[in-house]
Amino acid sequence: MNSVDAAGLGIGDEYPARIMGVLNVSEESPYDPSVYDDPVDAAAYVDEALIGEGADIVDIGLESANKRFEVLTAEEELERLHVALETIDHVSGDAVFSIETRYATVADEALSRGFDMVNDICGFADPKMPTVCRDHDAAVVKMASPPDLERPGAVEETDWASRRSSEWADAADYVDMVYEALKQNGFTEKTIVDPAFGGWSEAKTTEHDRETFRRLSDFRALDRPMLISINRKNFLGEIADRGTDDRLPASLAATSMAIERGAHIVRTHDVAETRDAARIGSVFAEQPSQA
Repeated sequence: MNSVDAAGLGIGDEYPARIMGVLNVSEESPYDPSVYDDPVDAAAYVDEALIGEGADIVDIGLESANKRFEVLTAEEELERLHVALETIDHVSGDAVFSIETRYATVADEALSRGFDMVNDICGFADPKMPTVCRDHDAAVVKMASPPDLERPGAVEETDWASRRSSEWADAADYVDMVYEALKQNGFTEKTIVDPAFGGWSEAKTTEHDRETFRRLSDFRALDRPMLISINRKNFLGEIADRGTDDRLPASLAATSMAIERGAHIVRTHDVAETRDAARIGSVFAEQPSQA
C-alpha cells in the first residue's frame, strides 16, 4: 500500500484509521448542525465538535454537492472561500484542513492560504487539479466521478463505450465502473481514493452502494489509501429500516467493517462515535493498523 503524508499526518496501512470531520459554509447544505456562515461560530464548532471529539482532518465545503442544487462556478466558490479561511485562522485545535472543491483555481488559492489538502468530488475533471496539488505537495482525495465538473459521482452515467470500448461497457458492472473512474486521469503521488457512496445521480441505486461496500477490498488493488463517506447513507438506512436521524448505529457498524476491508479515512458528521467504531475495526482487521 502506497501511504500518503498529508501535512505530517500519515495515512495508510501502517497508521491508525483517520477521522475526517465536516464543516460546511454553504447555506444550501442539508445537514444543519455542520453549516455556519460566521467564522467565529464555525471555529468554535470545529474546536468543540470536530477536533475536540477526535477528528484528525477537517473537511470544509464551500457548496452543497446535492444534485438538487445548481453547481457554483469557481468564481462563486472563491467568493465564499474567505469564510473558510477566516474560520481556520480562529481554530485553536490541531488538525489537517481539507478544502472540498472541484476547481483547481479554488484549490490553489486555498492551499496557498492555509489549507493542507484537497477533497475533489469530481475526480480530476479539472485537468489542472493534479498539477496544483503536486505544486503544493498536497494530499488530494479523488472521488470516483465522470470527467465532468457538473456531474460529480455520476459514474454509471459515463459513456464508457467511448471511453473504453462497447465490449467493456457491456460486460462491466457498477463496481467495475467505479474502479475505472478512479483510474481515469491518473493519480498524484499523494492521491487518496474515494469510491463515491451516496445518491450522486438519479440512475444510482442503493444496491450499487451495497455492492461497492461488499467489494470494498477490491479497491486496495489501486495501491492508494482509501476514504469512505458512509455516515447515515440511504443504503444503510434501507438495510436497518431507519430514517436519517436514527441511522448512527448502522453507520458505526459499517464503519468497523469498512476499516477491516481496507478503508483508511472515514468522513463523518458524528466524530466521537465514529472514532470509536474505527478503532474497533482497526484492531480486528486482518492487517490491523496501529491502535
